[in-house]
Amino acid sequence: MKKLTALLIVLSLVLLATGGCGTGKAGKKETETAKQSPKNVTVRIAALKGPTAVGMVKLFEDKPALGQNIAASYQVVESPDLLMARLASGEVDLATLPTNLAAILYNKGMPYQLTAISSWGVNYVVSNGVVVNSLADLKGKKVYVFGKGTTPDVVLRYVLSRNGIDAAKDVELDYTLGQVELAQSLIAGRVSLAVLPEPWVTQALKGNPKVKVVVDLQEEWQKVQGDRIPLPQTCLVVKKDLAQKQPEAVGAFLEAYAASLDWVNRTPAAAGALVEKHGIGMKAAVAEVAIPRCNFRYEDAAGSREAVNSYLQVLFNFSPQTVGGKLPDNAFYYQK
Repeated sequence: MKKLTALLIVLSLVLLATGGCGTGKAGKKETETAKQSPKNVTVRIAALKGPTAVGMVKLFEDKPALGQNIAASYQVVESPDLLMARLASGEVDLATLPTNLAAILYNKGMPYQLTAISSWGVNYVVSNGVVVNSLADLKGKKVYVFGKGTTPDVVLRYVLSRNGIDAAKDVELDYTLGQVELAQSLIAGRVSLAVLPEPWVTQALKGNPKVKVVVDLQEEWQKVQGDRIPLPQTCLVVKKDLAQKQPEAVGAFLEAYAASLDWVNRTPAAAGALVEKHGIGMKAAVAEVAIPRCNFRYEDAAGSREAVNSYLQVLFNFSPQTVGGKLPDNAFYYQK
């Protein structure tokens, strides 16, 4: 009964807490069953469809072994709510997902820890015909944002406020359109300014040559953080039981994942081809162009802890629900 209650609480928070990290609609449930025999173990790995999964694409292709008699199964999950449900039910051992969702899982008592940050933000202000040289140029303008209270919305309002701009008074924020509709409206010229994530930024740029990226929200985030802390938007989590029973396998996966992220950055064309092949949510040509704006970089839990704490604090200050009602304690972070 307690597990069911926790699962329902987690799912009720997903739609509010997410934004800019997944694409597509929930598909059929694809459950991978772990084999518990010490002689034959399968580690179940999941990635949220969209930019979140792109950094893992080399692993989808190569499926490297994680040790003697330890294999890995991979799945691309269609939506945040479906991924959260699979994590909450214990069907997944390792997963990439938005960092604030990892905090929600942890705060609701789910046995997962943050092991690394893999993407440092994918959100941008995009314009069709409006000249914007700085955040100050957004004053008096209507800016479309997908989803009030989502991570991109909070980040935009935070950087505006730190630049002396009151988002409630100085800028008109419109939340009436979703990501797909927003990109289409930007291409058609029905929308002049919008906050979009990749790959929708690239889709809009390809759809209309008048569309330009005018504000990099990741850069603006770093500017207002006194010590230039980056924006840790996407993370990798591990189930505690796996980390305790198979530490070598976890270590092998972390090394392989870091190598995959590096390969994606170095070879975006080849990575794009694999993205399309494995159904990650974008065509090869779009993925190739989008990858540099996905800010992929592997940083382990120890190295990213300060950035994560800072990020979650900002989200909490805007709305405690975005991180599960409280800031995670030190046990949230995986230690080798």
